[in-house]
Amino acid sequence: MCAKLKVMGLSELEEYQKLYTQNWPKYCPEYYCLDNFIQFLKADPQIKNLKLFTLAGEQASADALFVIVDRYQLFVGSLNNSNGLLQQALELLDWSAGFKCSSISSRHIQAVDNVVQSKQLELEFRDPTNLFYMMAEDALKLQVEPPAGFILKSLSVADAPLINEEWPNHHLGSLYFIQRQIRMCVNAGLYAEESQELVAWCIRLQGGYLGALQVKSGHERRGFGSLVTREISRRLAAQGHDVMALVGPSNKPSAGMFSTLGFRIIDQCHWLRTRPTNGEFTWPEGE
Repeated sequence: MCAKLKVMGLSELEEYQKLYTQNWPKYCPEYYCLDNFIQFLKADPQIKNLKLFTLAGEQASADALFVIVDRYQLFVGSLNNSNGLLQQALELLDWSAGFKCSSISSRHIQAVDNVVQSKQLELEFRDPTNLFYMMAEDALKLQVEPPAGFILKSLSVADAPLINEEWPNHHLGSLYFIQRQIRMCVNAGLYAEESQELVAWCIRLQGGYLGALQVKSGHERRGFGSLVTREISRRLAAQGHDVMALVGPSNKPSAGMFSTLGFRIIDQCHWLRTRPTNGEFTWPEGE
């Protein structure tokens, strides 16, 4: 029988999400990835350039197998990483424009690598990261007290150009991504009280991880990164969410900060970007 991709709807995503609560926190990356996209669809049912797939058939449903294409980013999940179904689903995607395979759990990286090899795709990068995790009950205990002259509050979409400019990973299409994450996800910013200058910030990525954690140039080494991390962690925990962050093995300062705060490493996730196979693709502005 020929494998076929099947488009998923909101109710199916919600059913799959429930299956990922087992053996917690093993599948928390899949759970929170689905949680974010479920909230996106509820807030904007006609959201552009978001495609959600599973494989047709009972086994894929039992595995809660999903493949999500969000603009140029790819997210995957499955309770079963040994039956080859995830690789089958990935083989059926159109890889011609290239994908940024995002926060791929160590359980699933072999399936992605196999597809890259079988399709003879070239990689722009392939980077491992450690998954730092903290339970909500512990995040609620984090102490958050901004220094005199500074205030913590939610980011504004108007802050997105600065955040994008300062972000080391900024790229074509990333401004819209940051604008959308500010609109739709928990975030935190530290501002100078008088001037309202934004000096540190953290947003939540689609996969549920803390991301774009940054301190503005000229304000480093004052503990502001730790401060916004504690604030966004508490905000997530107040909604009942555990907290996750991805840190590259060579990023000793960030790894040290998360360890000091009480996070622990529970998995490794990978990021890789495949090159387009039919010429460079320019993502439309504002989409």
